[in-house]
This record gives sequence, C-alpha cells and structure tokens, in this order.
Amino acid sequence: MKSTEAVIVIHAETDSIGNLADLLPELGIAYKVIAVTDNLPKPDELQLLILLGSPASAYDHRLAWVPKELNWLKQVQQKNIPTLGICFGAQILTRALDGQVFKNSQPELGWTDINIVNDRWQHAGPWFNFHYDAFTAPKDAILLAENDIAQQAYSWGRALAVQFHPEMCNAMFDCWMKEWQSNQTGQRFLEKMADLPEQWRKEIELREATNRQNFKQLLMAFLKSI
Repeated sequence: MKSTEAVIVIHAETDSIGNLADLLPELGIAYKVIAVTDNLPKPDELQLLILLGSPASAYDHRLAWVPKELNWLKQVQQKNIPTLGICFGAQILTRALDGQVFKNSQPELGWTDINIVNDRWQHAGPWFNFHYDAFTAPKDAILLAENDIAQQAYSWGRALAVQFHPEMCNAMFDCWMKEWQSNQTGQRFLEKMADLPEQWRKEIELREATNRQNFKQLLMAFLKSI
C-alpha cells in the first residue's frame, strides 16, 4: 500500500471522524476531511477514499448531494480507487456498485454481534451499529459478515463496505448527542429512546479501547489487501 493520504468524506459539517483521527496517522496515513457539499476531487487525484455515515438515506434523491455523490462515486469505482464505506458510506458505495439499498424491516441500534461468513475476514467485533436502512451486496462482491438483521460487510475489488461504525468513540457519540439535542427531530428521537442513549454512551466508554484496537486490526488488513 503506497498511499500517503486518505480523503474522508463527511455528510454534514458537524460530523465527527471518530477514532480515524488518530488511527490513520498511527498507521502512516495522512488525511484530509471534506464535506460532501464541497467540490469533490477528481477520481485520478485520490489515493484512498473513506466515506462516513449520515442520517440520510442513500436512495433519497430529494437531497441534491445524494445523486451528486453517487455519480461521483461511480466514477471513483471505475478507476478502482481503494475505498472504505462506513454505514451510509457503505450504502451509497453499494448503490454505486449496482447493489441494493432499502429501508430495513427493523433498525439496528447499539452494540452488535456479527457472523463471519468468509474465513479470510476475521473481524467479528462486536461493533456499534446505528442504521435504519440496509444493503444487499453488489453482484460479484464477496460477502464477509452478516447477522439476522442485515448484511454487515463485503468486499468488491479494492473496496470494503461495513454497515457498522468501527470509528465510534466517546467524542463521536458526544457529537451525535449534541446534534440530536439541537433540533426538534433529534429531540423527539431522544425522548423516544428514553435512557438508551445514556446506556450506549456508557458502553462506548467501556468498550472504547477494545473497539479502537479492533478497528486498527480491520484497517491494517484492509490497507494490506489494497
């Protein structure tokens, strides 16, 4: 892996990149963060691409940036640029590769066990999931993990999609909480969830060091594979 810089795409200016902020430099990868509403780089300028989450749906074309990102991402994949898609990032990557994204039969919220279905990939977690949509891996993808609720990970060429949030850490969840508290939709969500967000926060704190190490191993394996 000769890449020296990763481009991380966030889907709102208030988004956090979680533990990627220190894991990438630790692995010798510099990075820059861009918002999806910025001018997206030309595919030939990319060495490594990381797509992060969003509360939006990857099929919601009412948002002008969704078709914009999708069309750009198709060009990126045609160039076979190494890409890691996380949660929404995995879903829009799936669409760019002609897989399916849909509203799932139930949400998946909190720490999740997953089942590895390919022995070449050994990253069982548990991982923090937070999604209402799900994907069906594209044709010719290699399914790596799933559970009873959703497919959880696949590889396709030099791309890796994971439905969960391996980058989760205390600071990232606090960023989510601040965003929820700042608008009526988020406030209604917090009211509906009762004490669950506080439970998630405590579990994230307890699991943070282990989760960071698990993500480091996942990243190392991904970087080695590309």
